[in-house]
Amino acid sequence: MKIIKNPTVLSQDYIPENVIGRKEQISKVGEMIRMGSSSSSFVIRGNPGTGKTLIGKYLLRELKEYNGIYVNCYVNQTDRSIVSAILDDPNIRLPELGNTRSESLSGILFRELPERKNLIVLDEAQSLKKGHGQIVYTLSRSKELGGPDINLVLLSMEEPEMYLDKSTLSGLGKYNRIPLKEYDSKELYAILVDRVEAGLYEGSFTYSAVEQISELVEESGSARNAIELLRNSALYAESRNMFLDEEAVLQAYRDFSPPLEDSSLINLDQEEVRLLKLLLESAYIENGFKTSDLKKLGTGISDARIYKLLKSIELSGLVKKSKIGKGYSGGVENEYILRVPSNVLLSKLEMIERLQGNQER
Repeated sequence: MKIIKNPTVLSQDYIPENVIGRKEQISKVGEMIRMGSSSSSFVIRGNPGTGKTLIGKYLLRELKEYNGIYVNCYVNQTDRSIVSAILDDPNIRLPELGNTRSESLSGILFRELPERKNLIVLDEAQSLKKGHGQIVYTLSRSKELGGPDINLVLLSMEEPEMYLDKSTLSGLGKYNRIPLKEYDSKELYAILVDRVEAGLYEGSFTYSAVEQISELVEESGSARNAIELLRNSALYAESRNMFLDEEAVLQAYRDFSPPLEDSSLINLDQEEVRLLKLLLESAYIENGFKTSDLKKLGTGISDARIYKLLKSIELSGLVKKSKIGKGYSGGVENEYILRVPSNVLLSKLEMIERLQGNQER
């Protein structure tokens, strides 16, 4: 039987009319942008699946009076590519790669943008660490640099201190920080109900199945995981000519791997990739590991480097941290539960390791 009426509704890119669990943040940012007499900067930070991209794209849709621009920084990691994406005009010639200077790029950018009411959303902003550019400084200080009014929104899995250098952070100044918590089970259920009622045929599913999906992904708090499991369950039921009920959800869940964005791992350096790979390949971890497990690897890595790695993967949304007692250095021992299957994460790390090796050649 047919289950899926509108597959677009089950896509991660779909922006619903009814935003569940994030209306307060959208209203707050929108009001601050509209009431601001000059340029403003915002940092919206949260783990994967907490609604960052949803908020950014919803703001662009609602603030129609602004020249709204969305750029994914994982796709566009250099100043030049970001400026090109912002202007989106094939007739504008940017400096050649070998001669690119931030001043000339900013000059072109400032000349082409409207003088007032610009709203620029940079998604996956943690990817900017790889580019080592000055685009955030340029956009956040536009007015002082002789450019137009620009309201800048950074969407990121990490705090700005983790991926911006000191000069850029200084340029960003006193930004407005909007932290996002994971969704609870009630919010996940409401999000899924909104999707099934818009995207599935009436009578093809049960609400108990929808509730079961929200319970299965509740620990991650990720709407991304919930929507992906809903889509997989609907496809499973449709392929077997059955209703989307609790049995179909359980069968789909058996082979379910939560989506893992490549950008979650982009800021890991070679040593961190190697260390995390060794940990995942070790015999004594299954779904998670403790701080002391890293010491057992016998790599001689310093405590400072271990702390940096743990902080990076925690902020990337790959693990969930909990305190369990005394650690190897006399402090608190932390346990890290993997949010994605270890084999999925390991395959991603192996791919990144190959890419890093190619970049060295």
